[in-house]
Amino acid sequence: MADVDQVRNLHAAILLKRLEYNVFVASNSPDLFRIASSIMPNLILLDVRMPFFEGRMCLEKLRANPMFNYIKIVTVSEAPDLEILKQSTGQGANAYITRPLCVTELYSTIQRLTESRPRRIPRLRVIFKVTVLAGKNGRSAFATMISEKGVFVRTMNPFEKETEVKLTLDLPSSTPLALDGTVIYQVKYDRDKFVEPGMAILFKGLNEETRLGLKKFIESHLTGDLYQEMSI
Repeated sequence: MADVDQVRNLHAAILLKRLEYNVFVASNSPDLFRIASSIMPNLILLDVRMPFFEGRMCLEKLRANPMFNYIKIVTVSEAPDLEILKQSTGQGANAYITRPLCVTELYSTIQRLTESRPRRIPRLRVIFKVTVLAGKNGRSAFATMISEKGVFVRTMNPFEKETEVKLTLDLPSSTPLALDGTVIYQVKYDRDKFVEPGMAILFKGLNEETRLGLKKFIESHLTGDLYQEMSI
């Protein structure tokens, strides 16, 4: 994360950590090149207003160095700089995004540029109670991950893949959220591996109002305390 505004840098770094990325921060051009040379990051979020380095634009100098060819670069700025951001894609940037950062856009952009099987929506690590019912068999457990498309339920006895289930999610609301779902994969307990046992469940028949409510819940938990102070 390269931005001359140190507070904005810190807030963006916190958000990226919550999205489960390792983050290094540079608040000036020399630090950007020093850090990039030492750790060789997968991606740089580069503020377009970073000062010139050795008489050249930071983006231009990064792209002039063959050592950095594999690094993806996403330029960042406010909406009034939209034309500059668009021009940056012709100068070596792989993509651009505008502030205030939209967590879903930020996540999907990074995923698209760095992953072979990119995700389009962010996931939230959070623990809450959930009941999973398959026919007459039920599980009362805790969910440890949620997105607007599904949930991961921690349990030593997951249902088999493709099992149709009914879920009751104990999220902050006036009443528990009742949804239908399908088990899409399971993780068996293995004492020799440090993995969380359980099952991933894909929501079924989710109406738009509920989907948007889940999206708002996830994004507010990722960014709410940051946006209260400033837009990142």
